[in-house]
Amino acid sequence: MEIRHGSSIAIDIGVCNQRRGSWTEPASENILRSDGTWIPSLYNSASPTWTDPETAEIIPTRFDPDATVYGEKSQRNGNMLVPVIARNQHPNERLILNFDYKPHRGASDATVATDLTLRLIRRLPGIQGLAYDMAMHATDYDRLLSAGIIPISKVQRTKSHKVQALAIDVPPFTLSDGTNRHLAVTAYDGTPHIDQVIGDEVCAVPLRRMATIRRKNKDGSFRIYVTWAIPDRPDIDRNLRNATVEIRHNSTKSEVADNRRRTRGLRVVPESDDSFDRLFGHREDSESTNHHLKMTYPNGRARSVGRHRQFFDLFGYQAHLAITTLLAWNFRTGGDIGQWFGRWRPPERLSAKAA
Repeated sequence: MEIRHGSSIAIDIGVCNQRRGSWTEPASENILRSDGTWIPSLYNSASPTWTDPETAEIIPTRFDPDATVYGEKSQRNGNMLVPVIARNQHPNERLILNFDYKPHRGASDATVATDLTLRLIRRLPGIQGLAYDMAMHATDYDRLLSAGIIPISKVQRTKSHKVQALAIDVPPFTLSDGTNRHLAVTAYDGTPHIDQVIGDEVCAVPLRRMATIRRKNKDGSFRIYVTWAIPDRPDIDRNLRNATVEIRHNSTKSEVADNRRRTRGLRVVPESDDSFDRLFGHREDSESTNHHLKMTYPNGRARSVGRHRQFFDLFGYQAHLAITTLLAWNFRTGGDIGQWFGRWRPPERLSAKAA
């Protein structure tokens, strides 16, 4: 659910500005953040009736027909809310651009966040990425790449909590003398590596990210390529130092057909990259917003019964954040907020006078 003027407010406060950042080094203000949060329902009961085990009497109960049990059954009945948040680097200037509840079946919270983000592209073409946690699956990662958006997420670990290793391809590397050499590339924890004999051992050498390139297809979708370079280190074959390779990050058609997408273990901005913490680190802001929202709920429960009524409550919270953001932006910059508030002006700030 989108607030009517959310995109206009976002652009005014410096969020999703096309003139900021680049595809190689996106601006953190152009990265949306999201995280699912569980909203317990107003009533505990999951059924409209309760049967007394001793008397077999059927007793009507108050319940939320739209609520369901938590996946791990560790919390009260409720719904999974997924908001998409944008903010700049200044205090109190954040927005919930879009939100929705996760379906009880058939979609993950990361899929809902991806859907919400894709709906915003037309009004906010400056969106460069979406930061999400490990719940983002390869399919959603590919959907974002095809839309020209860079997903910022960690690679899912194996069941034994180990780092994934994924064979990518054997592409041609361009050497410093202009010749090519084909080398096998394997992604470890999102970063492409090549194998090199160092001393008496075969070691995986991580490549260095150089540039990100978006190429548009005839159907309007995008392919994302990244130029990677072999580091200039004394323990690496002299002929291979600084050699570059261009790697496609969208899954190929054959990988999709075989359900072996490279997006399972390859990242445009992996955790090893210097820019990862700058872009991914603000994802916690979505968790902070979710926590603040639930602090407004009595006893941590939804204020009303049914998703339709709860959407109305959430619109109120969304508008509250938007108003706070506009006022904070006005105090900081003196920018015009008349299109939202008319001729009203916020009062002057009070300052303590010396005794």
